[in-house]
Amino acid sequence: MTVPLIGRDLKDRDNRPAGKIRAVYRYPVELAMPWGVAAVVRGRLLRSIHLVDLKDADIDHDGVRVPHARETITSAPHFVPLVGETLSEGHATRVRDHYGLTA
Repeated sequence: MTVPLIGRDLKDRDNRPAGKIRAVYRYPVELAMPWGVAAVVRGRLLRSIHLVDLKDADIDHDGVRVPHARETITSAPHFVPLVGETLSEGHATRVRDHYGLTA
């Protein structure tokens, strides 16, 4: 059984609020990165949406905590609108590069 992530709070590595998960996307299959990416909304009036890599994320009853600094999350790539459930190869590469990940 998978835990639904949409609507959960996302916290940074220091357990500080970083936004609310609005959507979850998969990486393209050819990248062999099965964990995915969350689109996180931050702010009430001036909303921003950033893509957050979910590798090594901890999920509990309080929300989702990722091993990234809040500054890394808020400077992450964002793409609006995203269509479908899988990132394009170009978007996936930009997210992967931002978080320093390898396929």
